[in-house]
Amino acid sequence: MADIGAFIKQSVRVLNVASRPRQKEYEKIVKITGAGIILIGLVGALISFIMSLLEAA
Repeated sequence: MADIGAFIKQSVRVLNVASRPRQKEYEKIVKITGAGIILIGLVGALISFIMSLLEAA
């Protein structure tokens, strides 16, 4: 039971210290996340294209 109480105290402390991101920080996070999603999609499409070329040969 002591571990649960300590966890709750630590969680409350973190929530009290944490703050919402400012507008510029939020925009930067959205841009980086979007670029990552696009990059992963392009890599997947490239791999799919290469695999289809190899199957056709």
